[in-house]
Amino acid sequence: MAIYLEIFGITTVIFGVASLIFISRARKRLSDGSLKRYLDNFAVCLAFVIIFSIWQTIRSIFKIPVSYEDILNYPEYFFLIFAYVAFIVTSYRIGRISEEFGFKEDGKKIKEIISRKK
Repeated sequence: MAIYLEIFGITTVIFGVASLIFISRARKRLSDGSLKRYLDNFAVCLAFVIIFSIWQTIRSIFKIPVSYEDILNYPEYFFLIFAYVAFIVTSYRIGRISEEFGFKEDGKKIKEIISRKK
């Protein structure tokens, strides 16, 4: 059963790294602006999650025991904390992007105009 966890961990890391590669390619095609900064923030979030996955996979492969008193357990908490902080910053920036590109008010006006034509 443990070998399946190790294979799952390695697969997870591969998918994470592939995602970072796709983000990098997409980023290169964008001009400077809020969408490019959003991709930067998203990449940071993803990097911390990948580091967490790498740490978990290494612990699984080398059979490092999990103990809450053990100092080897602390890095994964830091990786998760950094990932969540990065997600908070990214979520805030998504909110800013929605203000910049949002069409909620325009959509209401368009809907009103269409309903008047009928």
